[in-house]
Amino acid sequence: MAVSGTYKTYDQVGKKEDVEDIIYDISPTETPFLSSIGSGTAAATLHQWQQDSLAAVATNAAVEGADAGTSSVDETVLKTNNTQIFTKVVQVSGTAEAVGKYGRTSELAYQIAKKGKEMKRDIEHSFVGAGQAGTAGSGSVARQLTSAQNQISATTTDDNGGTNRAFTETILLNVLQSVYEEGGNPNQLQVTPSHSVTVANFAASSGRQRDFAEGTKLVNVVDIYVSPFGEVSVVPNRFMNANQALVVDTEYWSRAVLRPMQTIVLSKNGDSDKRQMLTELTLVCENDKASGLCDDLTA
Repeated sequence: MAVSGTYKTYDQVGKKEDVEDIIYDISPTETPFLSSIGSGTAAATLHQWQQDSLAAVATNAAVEGADAGTSSVDETVLKTNNTQIFTKVVQVSGTAEAVGKYGRTSELAYQIAKKGKEMKRDIEHSFVGAGQAGTAGSGSVARQLTSAQNQISATTTDDNGGTNRAFTETILLNVLQSVYEEGGNPNQLQVTPSHSVTVANFAASSGRQRDFAEGTKLVNVVDIYVSPFGEVSVVPNRFMNANQALVVDTEYWSRAVLRPMQTIVLSKNGDSDKRQMLTELTLVCENDKASGLCDDLTA
């Protein structure tokens, strides 16, 4: 029923806007792999390091009085990875910076902070999500680092010849055992969110009881997986390759930084301010048998 004679907001001119002075963004910014590993420096676009191993065990028995014999020395193995340039550009007009805004005082500062978070996600993606083979690049092709999965030894990888299969506890145990036999002591299992659910169901599917106190909560999570070869923390990673899981010893991974994260003020060309955000780095697998890979998994 219409109400006559009353001045209503539908006809009102000059009403104030009702905009909350905050910007809501739930885009994930956690980078579990990048945040877990160490950091070092690079001095060239091709970063190099060495790894070594002891000779295989053997029966060691000498004849009494025999000569010392000849020396047997195994060379170290030289490993390499290319640095990769990560960059974002922010350009804001003078007017966009000057007008009043909700949720931020400076549009330029807000966009710089946002792009910094995006770059961090891009680095995580290159490390564990993209499956990059790595390239030295050229004048027309960007250099790319080699992703973690492609630096892990075939000896500590469980694959299925390129055909995806369900992620099982047997696959995980095979990788943990192979890493252990090589001398590794991994401390993390990095998995996709869907594979973290799979790991949570390992105990239930085999009839084992989880170790948690009685209460009113329904618990269906495995934070630490204990095997005959040690304990690993189960770490969900939103940026992991969908068909892989990483068994890592974070002590033997690092990023080598050639150019730290920086914000460069670019020359002004008209009525705008332009910034380039840039870093150049690579991923170092200090020993390719200290970690393992569960490959060819169903997403």
